[in-house]
Amino acid sequence: MTTASTPDADLARRLPSLAKYFRELKVPDGRQLARVQELCDLPDPFRHDAEADALFLAALQEANTWHATHNPLYGGMWRGAGAPDITAVEHLADLPYIHVNLFKRHALSSVPDEAVALRLTSSGTGGEKTEIGFDAWSIGTAQRMDAWTLKALGLIDVERPANYLVLGHEPDPRLTVGAAHGLNELCDFAPVASAVHALRNTGDGHEFNPMGSVDALLEFAARDEPVRIVGFPALLHAVLERMTAMGVPRLDLPAGSLVLTGGGWKGQADRSIGRDEFRAAVEDRLGIPEERIRDCYGSVEHCLPYIECAAHHFHVPVWSRCVVRDVRTLEPVDHGTPGYLQFVSPFITALPAHSILMADLGTLHPPGDCPVATPWFEVHGRAGVRRNRNCAVAAAELLEAR
Repeated sequence: MTTASTPDADLARRLPSLAKYFRELKVPDGRQLARVQELCDLPDPFRHDAEADALFLAALQEANTWHATHNPLYGGMWRGAGAPDITAVEHLADLPYIHVNLFKRHALSSVPDEAVALRLTSSGTGGEKTEIGFDAWSIGTAQRMDAWTLKALGLIDVERPANYLVLGHEPDPRLTVGAAHGLNELCDFAPVASAVHALRNTGDGHEFNPMGSVDALLEFAARDEPVRIVGFPALLHAVLERMTAMGVPRLDLPAGSLVLTGGGWKGQADRSIGRDEFRAAVEDRLGIPEERIRDCYGSVEHCLPYIECAAHHFHVPVWSRCVVRDVRTLEPVDHGTPGYLQFVSPFITALPAHSILMADLGTLHPPGDCPVATPWFEVHGRAGVRRNRNCAVAAAELLEAR
């Protein structure tokens, strides 16, 4: 729990936009979810010890009972799997899981409609669309985890105002796209000197504005404040290409500048480049060192944040665990073997996404060779031949339309 004397509260006093992240939160039922509360109150995202494992398992038992009781579909799945009692981290793969695509076709809520505090969707245009209703606990604790992770990685700056280039949607009260909310919230972690959005609100949707983004970077380069670039990598890549085509020389953005990308290249696979090449292009064109160029991974359905460390590893935080499953048999595989990513986290009470199989391929690695102590994973891309729509697809289509 955050109190008036905690370091988090001190940060919030120095930067008021942090107050909504560092606040006291309560689970929907303190009796049934006491361990969930305790786990999600741990402020160190990279704690890795036996005591944390034991607390995670106790919280998971509570969350699993919660969803089995409050969601008929998951309850049937759990009983059909023999009502497994998960008492060791090694047995997490025995827990039933729901594939992420099922949430695109069915409303799988574990809370009544009157408990829904926020509804978000996974894409802004047509096609399959995930619509998730979050209770106040689920969305609030996810935001707090995001803030704690950014703090642990040294990516919060309460002192220096920053100029933001948001490679995402300009705010619109009618917009429910999950990524739009997430990207704009990334402007809360340093004071805002100014902000420019690459996807401009036209009053009838959003339109990609590459020239406006180039002009913003030119203006920011002439100022003293650090620059924070947040958003879809496909849009940043397009802006860098436009700069090259225009003959814009290398910009040396001020010290402390930062790039936080997320959403991947879905829908722009033919134009995508490798992560190393992408970071090299950003450093070459904008002068931001590669350790200050970080990627983020997550989804509307599983909104717990995974943010790269300085070595560009997606570390699994204390509030989550990762399983990788074989692409043919769906059996769990060992560290170092690619497969489907499955995430298990007790924090979410709004829907049975506490055990969710993603459509992304990845590889899990044990701790080691990195100052951050938890296991980490790499993402290889979206599986399957049929294009799965998500927020990055919607943004990429705006890029193509432009």
